[in-house]
Amino acid sequence: MLRILIRLLTAAILLTLTISVAVAQEDTYEDPQGRYNMPIPENWTVEENDAYTTVQSPEGTIKLYFMVAPLMTDTPDAVAAGWQLVKPDFAAEQASTLEPPSQSPVDSTLVVNYDLGDDNVIYQAVAQVVGDQVYLLLVEGPLTDIQRRQAQITVISTGYTISGTEQTDLTGVEPRTIDAEMTGALEDYINVLMPQLKIPGAVVAIVQNGEIVYMGAFGTREMGSDSPMTVDTHMMIGSSGKSLTTTMMATLVDDGLMTWDTPAQDILPQFEMADAELSEQITMRNLVCACTGVPRRDFEFLFNANSLTAEDVVESLSTFEVFTDFGEAFQYSNQMVATGGYIAAAAGGGEWGNLFDSYAEQLQARVLDPVGMPLTTISFEDVIQRGEYATPHALVAGFEYEPLPLDTERTLMPIAPAGSHWSTVEDMAHYIIMQLNNGTAADGTEVVSAENLLITREPQVAVSADDDYGLGWIIAGYKGLPLIEHGGNTLGFTSDLAFLPDTGVGIVVLTNTQVSNVFNISVRSRLFDLVFDDVDAETDAENMAFTVGVMDEQYALPENLADSVDASVVEAYTGTYTNAALGDIVIELTDGTLTLDAGEFSGAILPLMEEDNPDQVDYYITVDPPVSGLQLHFEETDDGTIHIVAGQGVTEYTFTPVE
Repeated sequence: MLRILIRLLTAAILLTLTISVAVAQEDTYEDPQGRYNMPIPENWTVEENDAYTTVQSPEGTIKLYFMVAPLMTDTPDAVAAGWQLVKPDFAAEQASTLEPPSQSPVDSTLVVNYDLGDDNVIYQAVAQVVGDQVYLLLVEGPLTDIQRRQAQITVISTGYTISGTEQTDLTGVEPRTIDAEMTGALEDYINVLMPQLKIPGAVVAIVQNGEIVYMGAFGTREMGSDSPMTVDTHMMIGSSGKSLTTTMMATLVDDGLMTWDTPAQDILPQFEMADAELSEQITMRNLVCACTGVPRRDFEFLFNANSLTAEDVVESLSTFEVFTDFGEAFQYSNQMVATGGYIAAAAGGGEWGNLFDSYAEQLQARVLDPVGMPLTTISFEDVIQRGEYATPHALVAGFEYEPLPLDTERTLMPIAPAGSHWSTVEDMAHYIIMQLNNGTAADGTEVVSAENLLITREPQVAVSADDDYGLGWIIAGYKGLPLIEHGGNTLGFTSDLAFLPDTGVGIVVLTNTQVSNVFNISVRSRLFDLVFDDVDAETDAENMAFTVGVMDEQYALPENLADSVDASVVEAYTGTYTNAALGDIVIELTDGTLTLDAGEFSGAILPLMEEDNPDQVDYYITVDPPVSGLQLHFEETDDGTIHIVAGQGVTEYTFTPVE
């Protein structure tokens, strides 16, 4: 109905008159000339005039301009002309450009980021050339608003489709039987990929038709060591463990101890949001759906992990601001999922003051034992005692990895149900088999009913144009086939679980490196391509070369990063500071090195100089893992005291001196 309305209005009004249509529910906008289409999120506004279409956020602060224009002399000129059309006074300088590989019918793509001298405002352009036409997407908006509505922007940008775009559809194609030849080809691919992406160690397991058909280990447990990775090596799985929690919740629903729609306060009266009305409305389903509007606030457990309890995590939600309306946009909160796990433990008989232990016990009894996952745990002590664990590695400047002390990963313990699980690739393969069997373990044990397990895979909120978030799972697609998946990141490990429910094929990929998602997902995709005999090695290699180049640039040391501090200046910054959400930090100057010590971690601080004035400090950044790249502004107030502003946009925190 919306697309018909837009077309009728366009034909009926003067070309210079703009129309505005507010979208009550997500719909698809189609260009009146049939050149492109895109999804429009709920409550966003579409405006048309003769030369371009504007899509605006509900607040009107974020604007996405779409237009198609003649190519002119070259793509940059077309981009500049586009900006002059929508903003005649636009005069920002280009900060960076990218030319990613393109897919037919697009001949070439150019991405431009701009520098306006204000990090709190974002301008970006994407130009796609098709023949003698250039398809432009221009984006502008405040950083904080873009952070709040990033998922909805992703829905629009990933759904923006130029007419003639081809999509592979494998519906009805029979998967091949996974054999030694196929796994050998996958191993060859992994052995090429690991040095490209500098991965120290990885393990892979593949399941098909209810059986583990392959397990393989690559590299070493620690960079520079001769201790090989094995399929029995313990690694953390991060957010891939969220579905372990929602599976446990499904068993509680089976047993009549709660329902998915039981209000959280009915089970745990201590649960409270900042909004009293919302506190009463939130159900057990809502806690794990990423759809309540509660944003990501990871710093608040990273900076306080040594003192946080499960109960503290639950109580912390009473201070969280809600970014978007209920069910309006994907907002990923580890504290919300952790709270869901802890309240589920209370539904199973756990008591306030013992929620962490109760969660561990019920996860063991309800999921891990019946599935056959003897080495999966949230106990660091059990992992250390067993002694077969990989060393976590942090990604540092220069696109390099370096080992992290194992205890650094303990900062995730307060949010255990959301992502502090340890496991092995074989345990996780057993878990994938249970998922593919819709609740029945490999040995025939019924772990959970198919009815309640499948509810965890029902879409709750859009992540992109093609993907939705369920309850601890991402509901996606692979070349026309349903795909269920979830990745996980800790401070030094990465995981990926994925399966094609209609074909009986699944894969687990674990690494001992931070944010190695490109590697994990590439291995997963190559397996599926092999299974369906649809490998395009040339395109894959081109895409990987581009990705590696981007990562080299993204993680390069900034040219304007100084190698030391001016002790005479930073001496005034030393002392103890506090923030209500992040707690206390200590700024120290020792032997010429400025450091930030949060208790849970510490690291050096260096100044980033102004690009146009290399003698003037722009701001400072942390340079050591696990929290590297954090912006710090030391600001002198009117009374002469120093305040520290850490972070940017919605993740900005102000520290004041402790008297």
